[in-house]
Amino acid sequence: MRRIKGDLSNFGILLTPAPRVQVLCYIPRLNLSAEVDFMIDTGASGTCLNGGYALGLQRYMRKETLRTSTGIGGQCGYYTETALLVFTDTTGQPLDFELELSIQRIRRFLWIRPSHLTLLTPCLLGRDVLSEWELRYNHQKEDITLIAP
Repeated sequence: MRRIKGDLSNFGILLTPAPRVQVLCYIPRLNLSAEVDFMIDTGASGTCLNGGYALGLQRYMRKETLRTSTGIGGQCGYYTETALLVFTDTTGQPLDFELELSIQRIRRFLWIRPSHLTLLTPCLLGRDVLSEWELRYNHQKEDITLIAP
């Protein structure tokens, strides 16, 4: 079993620290990668890039992959890309996880810029990963660990 350590971090306008894990996110079709702070979200069905991370990818997105997603925050459009998440385990070794990554659609108009709150929306590590791996979370001890088989 391989262990990936997370920590607590503030996201966007959230005042209470939430569990997060830092991951290298690679999109092969675009040959683009970035270190991403994912908030661990057991309520999210899938993993998604939101906010500022998604804004930089808008020009590369394909309209045919656009879908509507509904959650407690309302409806939002998401594009889909095959991506590779590269975690680093506690021994310093990389651990890959391939998935269909959702990328938030952020509308820009000539006269309106995306809202500050939209750009602060955290990226989410969802159940597509969490259902495959074990999550151990103790908020009081600030212990966040993902355990991969």
